Amino acid sequence: MRKNLFPLLAVILLVIPAAVFAQTETEETVEADSAAVDSTAVDSTAVVEEEIEEEPADTAAMEDELLEEEAEEEVQAGFLSQVATFFRQGGPAMWAILGFFAVGMVITVERLIFLFGVAQTQPERLMAKIAGLIRKGSIEGAIAAVSEEKAPLARIIEAALRNYKGTERDIQNAVDEMALAELPRINARIGFLAMLANVSTMVGLLGTIFGLIAAFAAVAAADPEQKSVLLANGISQAMNTTAFGLISAIPLLIIHSILTSKADSHVDDIDRYSVMVMNMLAQARKEA
Repeated sequence: MRKNLFPLLAVILLVIPAAVFAQTETEETVEADSAAVDSTAVDSTAVVEEEIEEEPADTAAMEDELLEEEAEEEVQAGFLSQVATFFRQGGPAMWAILGFFAVGMVITVERLIFLFGVAQTQPERLMAKIAGLIRKGSIEGAIAAVSEEKAPLARIIEAALRNYKGTERDIQNAVDEMALAELPRINARIGFLAMLANVSTMVGLLGTIFGLIAAFAAVAAADPEQKSVLLANGISQAMNTTAFGLISAIPLLIIHSILTSKADSHVDDIDRYSVMVMNMLAQARKEA
């Protein structure tokens, strides 16, 4: 199921912004077409308002609410239009940065689900339960209690418990073997977030260079009538790509730090409680 999560989230993160930009473009054209209709409607409404001398209080309140809703919609449409314009002026580099950011978000969602969901456990409660069963001599009961958990720590403890009848070296080897299988699952794909953040920044700077080259070329060779337009386009491309690269990189770096801290916490719990279980088993063998 987790293998299918990457393409699904990637499609969602890439399709939604494109749909928003297309929607804003259509809204702009619709607004332009409806401008003439609104101008004629103003004259007709003015005549109707002259005929109406008094309006009920309820009707006035409803009109106020409608006006407020229309104002909010205009603000939202204006924001989306600004975002779409910002994205278009940035040039092709904006799509590359958006792709890197989408991949980073896919990795983020998958790692959050694993580290804060699948791998999350309460080690103190689990160890207290296992310690009580080991003191009672119920190793099978301890194995059954641990097998209910899906966290890497529980799987490593289960490997130690299943080799209870072996030597201490056998128990250690079983723990090490299971740790080699589980630890990569904890740290998987976290390092890509830092890489994607750095690449997003670099692509933004590359887009800045291309924008400045276009701006200088406009100043040097363009016609006087087009010089100001080309210069403005080149500067917009330069600034927008840098800004969008940083907008993509900063959240990815923050998420990378959070996930790295959580993964290190899981690794520390594994080191601590696996040794604790081995000591419990050694003590139980001596008492037996």
